[in-house]
Amino acid sequence: MSLRAVRVVAAGAVVLAAAIVSSFAFDWPADSGRYRFSFGSPRDGFKRGLEFGSSGGIVRAADDGELTFAASGRSLPGGYPLIGGSMVVVSHASQISTIYAGLEPGSVSSYLRNVRKGDIIGRIEPVGGLGRGAAFYAYDAKERRYINPLILMPSLSDDKPPVIRSAILVSDGKETALAASKVVKQGSYLLLVDAFDPSPTGEQAAPYEVRVMLDGSERDRVLYDAAWAEGGRSTLFSGARLGEHEYLASDGRMRFGPYVLARGRVVISVVVGDFAGNKREQTYSIIVQ
Repeated sequence: MSLRAVRVVAAGAVVLAAAIVSSFAFDWPADSGRYRFSFGSPRDGFKRGLEFGSSGGIVRAADDGELTFAASGRSLPGGYPLIGGSMVVVSHASQISTIYAGLEPGSVSSYLRNVRKGDIIGRIEPVGGLGRGAAFYAYDAKERRYINPLILMPSLSDDKPPVIRSAILVSDGKETALAASKVVKQGSYLLLVDAFDPSPTGEQAAPYEVRVMLDGSERDRVLYDAAWAEGGRSTLFSGARLGEHEYLASDGRMRFGPYVLARGRVVISVVVGDFAGNKREQTYSIIVQ
């Protein structure tokens, strides 16, 4: 099995169905894949797509399809605001729709109907002021969820592992940095992990996988494969099915647990991986009193 196939299998059953249809079919819509922020980056919440930022850069259709929606400007004709500015939606035979937002007003190719891969969709709105660059989303219409676009795109060369900045235990509102403390009281703790994966442009993007182990036993694992709404709740990760606000703290740290720590020596390991397979592991040994 190829490395690409291994990645797709790891993405979970829901994403697998979409990836089998679309793998290798989609092209990068902008900047040859040099995105700034990735699926899961904390950008006013959990980002559900990729963000590109080269001012004035061309945005192209990722695959053949039908243009089903186009809006140029910052609001719909009725005045409803468009978050991210001008937007285009293209529906594909694979039942995946690609969404292109943050396009420069006046640049949208709304005259298109049958879209061919590589057709110009518009230009990236300059970063700064009201513009944040262009955003690209992949939406599985059958399963009604956003898919991490990295699963559907050509692989990028990447040898940089993720960065783990900190791991902090939290109990009763008190934070204890694992790198600075060797002794904690027994009890129930949440674990806050501050980690990121460098994007192709050097920004602090999201990882693809995070694992937490206690004494060598895996206690939590999340795979950044999909996000959707379920019962009025923003839900993340097809395997873990976590609530967005339960998982992602307001400052962007990832929340795991709770874990009950009993007396004795406890080894906590955090493993963070990116989509290319690079990994970073940090292990902390503490005494619980």
